[in-house]
Amino acid sequence: MALEPIVVINGLSSLIFVIISILVGIFIISNYFQHKNMNLIYVGLAWIGLSEPWWASSVSFLIALFNDTGLSNEAYLFIGNVFIPLFILFWLKAMGNLLDWQRMKLISLIYTIASITFEILFMIFLFINYSIIGQKVGPVDADFGLFTILFLFINLVLFFGTGIWFAVSSVKSDDKRVKLKGQFLLVAFITFVFGTAWDIIATNPLTRLLLVISAVIFYIGFVLPPNIQKLFIKE
Repeated sequence: MALEPIVVINGLSSLIFVIISILVGIFIISNYFQHKNMNLIYVGLAWIGLSEPWWASSVSFLIALFNDTGLSNEAYLFIGNVFIPLFILFWLKAMGNLLDWQRMKLISLIYTIASITFEILFMIFLFINYSIIGQKVGPVDADFGLFTILFLFINLVLFFGTGIWFAVSSVKSDDKRVKLKGQFLLVAFITFVFGTAWDIIATNPLTRLLLVISAVIFYIGFVLPPNIQKLFIKE
């Protein structure tokens, strides 16, 4: 039986976002070899990991092309959630270095303890009553429970809060290049968080488009390729 058009649209849009996010992460990481800055690796890995909630949708879509149903509930929930804390820790590490804020170590420690607690509860619920975490709706989408929604929003707030702080700090710089990067990052963070929050509340293909746009803008803001710099900064 053929998949419904909305299922194909949602699955394909998730897959496109995941592929672009992975490419953006790889491009950012590849700059490490030129600049020898470990923060590029942390940020690249973090951005790849921020797309994890859509890994499950993407994989389930590809499998559904063959079996019409996609992943099982348990596999879907595991793939889409379980590694998020690790990637957020990469992000917090990078932001701690870039913002030179000593308290970031304390925040990372508290987050690590909370994440371990979450992971333990997650695995218990996954095998005992996965509906507490969430449940698939069709082959590619899911309705998450309050437990998961709170977890995702906490991660979103951490990412957005530290990201906006970093972007605003860059915008305030006297260096034109740093200021421009900050402006791009500001747009990227706001677009990503808006798209993610919207997608958590109600799945819509437009949210995936916003996320794709945010990924491209994030890459421009963090790396600022020379050709983009020339467009905005006249020597």
